[in-house]
Amino acid sequence: MGYGKLAKGLTEAEARKKIESVMPTRINKKEFQAYSESVFIGSYNYPNVKMGVVSPSNPSDPSMMDSPEAWYSKGFGIEKIASLRTSLVNSNSSHVMSEKQEIAMARKPVNIEIELEKTPSKLGMGGRAKPVSNSANLKNLLLGENPSVNKKIEKAYYDTDLKAETAVTELVDKTGVYKLQNAFSAGLLGEEENRKIVPTRWSITAVDDQASKKLSRQVKMNQELGEIRYFRNSYVGNRFHVFLIPGKWEYELLELKRPRSTWNATKRSFIMQNYEDFNGRTTYAEETAGAYYAARLGALEYLDSINRQSKVLIVRDVRPEYWAPLGVWVIRETVRNSFDNYKVLEKFSEIKNILSQEMRFHYLQILDKSKMLSSTQTNLAEF
Repeated sequence: MGYGKLAKGLTEAEARKKIESVMPTRINKKEFQAYSESVFIGSYNYPNVKMGVVSPSNPSDPSMMDSPEAWYSKGFGIEKIASLRTSLVNSNSSHVMSEKQEIAMARKPVNIEIELEKTPSKLGMGGRAKPVSNSANLKNLLLGENPSVNKKIEKAYYDTDLKAETAVTELVDKTGVYKLQNAFSAGLLGEEENRKIVPTRWSITAVDDQASKKLSRQVKMNQELGEIRYFRNSYVGNRFHVFLIPGKWEYELLELKRPRSTWNATKRSFIMQNYEDFNGRTTYAEETAGAYYAARLGALEYLDSINRQSKVLIVRDVRPEYWAPLGVWVIRETVRNSFDNYKVLEKFSEIKNILSQEMRFHYLQILDKSKMLSSTQTNLAEF
């Protein structure tokens, strides 16, 4: 998704100017040495997509430029993250080179030599994936060293009978979702005849989904939570209200997109919703898309850590401060970090009271849109 397609209450020119104000000086070279630890596969013209190596245009350490967990823990704002990401170059080509796959498999950043067909263009993609600004067609790529590979991913790569879904569930606890998303996207996982590169935005949701399914199987065997817990957290203009409600596993995500926030150019707020019951989903969450799977993963990780199951209601309030898309990692990390402190609610009606106070004019819309708020009231009549 290009920055020109944003809907944030700013004009395209204003948005471009704001992004460019935090960008480094334009990269005016076609050859450079660097370190890389990630690849990017676009979705345009699928299945004839390009596979790119993402790196700085100099030999600096790229680790902080590709670390959502560190960005969140350090409290980086939109401008800081945009500055880090827009200093990277996506050197891409239509060829699936073994060198690119070795980078995706590496345990630490790999020294590379890049030759481009021309100097990079500015302002690239955002959306579900972390934004990258500079992009150019790759002419030549050389590895300056033998990569130190991630042994767990390497083992899965050589197991050509291992299904991709199985590989994800077996590896996620050992590698974390971010490295696994990179490997999945680069076509390193799955049965040999089915292996192919996957657009980065698709791999992000696929890994979140498969990791969640693994956790949900475990969580559904746990004892039910015996109290209503309310958590809240905010980051870069995204405010989350998370309610854990006694009962068997259910999950609902409601997203309130306020005017002038990312993806909403209208003068009215609008609400999106997706839901699953105890049996899970069989179709894609069209309305909330990647956010649905990222938020669900964070909630399941917490329930698994306390050995309980519950109904989970998450309300995401996307405010005007969120003016540029940084990727669904924002949802994943903000929900994951919501669970340090909570308030115990005595009655189900307190959930509605909180939402009516927080959402004010939008409360009735949320109540009308939510499946869980209407159905759970009856289920908890005696709670």
